[in-house]
Amino acid sequence: MQESPQQALESRINELTEHLSVIRRNMEKIIADNHRMREVVRIAESELRKRRDQVQKLENELKGLQNNRLEAKARVEHAMEKLDDLISSGQQGEAS
Repeated sequence: MQESPQQALESRINELTEHLSVIRRNMEKIIADNHRMREVVRIAESELRKRRDQVQKLENELKGLQNNRLEAKARVEHAMEKLDDLISSGQQGEAS
């Protein structure tokens, strides 16, 4: 027995309704995944900002330590020059 046009139309409408339901469920899954991914990205960006701040702080500390090292090296060299001057003036005093 063949379907009447009315039955064929209803059958087709039901089929399309089922397809729309599948599409809607898939869209809802995609939207939920999108929200999760946005949250992951937000957390990652926050972590990245925190890490960049830490790197900046460490770089500044390193520059400070390098400056302190150079200052200490200059003071040592200056002290050694003074010591050399004292030694040479002491030797000149002994020679006279």
